[in-house]
Amino acid sequence: MKMLSLGCKTIQDGLTTAFIFFITGLCLILAGVWVMPEIWYLPQIIIFMGTLVLFMVPVILVATYLKNR
Repeated sequence: MKMLSLGCKTIQDGLTTAFIFFITGLCLILAGVWVMPEIWYLPQIIIFMGTLVLFMVPVILVATYLKNR
């Protein structure tokens, strides 16, 4: 049975993935602040999801580094 591991195969893939997660998180936060209407706490939910995506950036970078060490 093969064990699944977090992290990308190469450092370059990890940096690209982390950059995409960073941009996505920023876009979600900015959309929650400026774009979303105040319906059913929708802006707070979008901002929370953006924050979770931003918290995944260091996890991806560290996991990729440890996997390719």
